[in-house]
Amino acid sequence: MLPKFGKAVSAAVHSSRSNHAGLPLSVIGADVRIVGNIYTQGEMQIDGQVEGDITCQRLLVGEGGRITGEVTAETVQVHGALTGKISASAVTIARSANVVGDVIQDSLEIEAGASMEGRLIRKTATPKALEHKGNGAAEPAVQIAAPQPPDINQDAAGTA
Repeated sequence: MLPKFGKAVSAAVHSSRSNHAGLPLSVIGADVRIVGNIYTQGEMQIDGQVEGDITCQRLLVGEGGRITGEVTAETVQVHGALTGKISASAVTIARSANVVGDVIQDSLEIEAGASMEGRLIRKTATPKALEHKGNGAAEPAVQIAAPQPPDINQDAAGTA
């Protein structure tokens, strides 16, 4: 079970299931709207609406899911709507997705029919490697560090 973040989150998040990797699975149902940040060391599935930042290991945004905020995860799959920056090692934007914001990633897949507006920034790109390309591609202004997993215990203790 997730640490207690408040009545809305604890009532809306169900973490009694685990995925194949043994990570706890937390699901935000289609009838749930959360205003606030979400932190978990496991996997999140958002089928409802979240207005706030999300930090987790893996994130799946269902077709009916709507997120407005910054997302930091190891892997992100978007089938719904996401407005805000995504920072992840692997990002998949499905054909039903609508993403507005920068995507900072190592691996990116955008399916035909997906809606994407924003910059695509590869984390592992280095200025020296980009200098030698000479293909006219846009260069990132700064090197982006990999996202660090949150310390759930520290965050929960600070807000209790």
